[in-house]
Amino acid sequence: MARGEISQIFDALEKIDNSVTKKDVRGECWDLRITCAYRIFRAFDIPRFRLEPANPKGVLDDLLELANYIEDFPRIDDDLRSLQGNRTGPSSRQDGVELMQYLYGLAWSQLTREQYFDATELFARRLYNSNIDISFLRGAECLDLGTGIARYALAMVQLGARHVVGIDFSMECLEEAKRRLEGSREGQHINLVHGDLYNLPDTQSQVFDFVCANGVIHHLPDPTRGLEVVFNCTRKGGKAFVFVFSKSDSPWWRSIDLMRSLAGPVPLAYAHKILRFYEVPGSKIFNMLDYSYTPIQHRFDRRWFERAVESIGFKGVQLLEGGVIHDSVLRCKLFEADRELYGITEIRYLMEK
Repeated sequence: MARGEISQIFDALEKIDNSVTKKDVRGECWDLRITCAYRIFRAFDIPRFRLEPANPKGVLDDLLELANYIEDFPRIDDDLRSLQGNRTGPSSRQDGVELMQYLYGLAWSQLTREQYFDATELFARRLYNSNIDISFLRGAECLDLGTGIARYALAMVQLGARHVVGIDFSMECLEEAKRRLEGSREGQHINLVHGDLYNLPDTQSQVFDFVCANGVIHHLPDPTRGLEVVFNCTRKGGKAFVFVFSKSDSPWWRSIDLMRSLAGPVPLAYAHKILRFYEVPGSKIFNMLDYSYTPIQHRFDRRWFERAVESIGFKGVQLLEGGVIHDSVLRCKLFEADRELYGITEIRYLMEK
């Protein structure tokens, strides 16, 4: 694949960034901003779910089409602003903890019943395809840190866990989890707890056969402390699973940074309404809001992360190199184009105490 296309993709993203800034100096044209953010996300997201190499030229064409659309968009001046009327909009709750609670309560609720119960297949395939024997889950006492709506807690029960404690700081997420699990067989084996990962009771210390931290560590203000919590909750001889974002200099993360910049001035609730109006699928609404609005989004160097968990005391640290087709570790093994366009954007580990 020609490196020239990757360079042109970076240039197109820069052009989009500059054009939106010129058209909307004060950050008040919310519809334009969310439309652009979603078009960028879609251009990069669609190729990840195809069982074929990503097509950088197709991504570039989509970005250039968006850049031309922005060029034709009128500049938001005082006259046009007066026609738009009051743009204060609905409350965005865009401060720290409240934003995270609202964001995940809103985003997770977009998943259909089928997408919710697909969690078991995703979790199992990521382990199976990495040649992991999952018998350790049978009869296990498990902890799901940052459980959200308890998708992975559900998966653990369906894969044989005896009992799962799911902890989250978002009451919105926990209420949604209770609603979805109500009346299910699995729900009888899941205990949902409202709590702060950094302030768990002593009763949670060194008692769990398996601890899961799926997509939570990279949103914490102190990731190392979060990893220490994972270690402390795992009993000696137990296992832990951690998924975090991975640092790379790819166009993918530049596109995410641009999405975050575009969405920044727009209240979260308004962005959600725009995406619903355009009939964006629920799972894609979740993904876009997740990437665009989380206040903290760490991306870790793989070597730093592995040294960090080993220094805490974990052993047998194993990178899961299998997965499902949209997992970047797998796609980068299969397709050269994906290594250039995305790089390894997330890493999943199984480790032992």
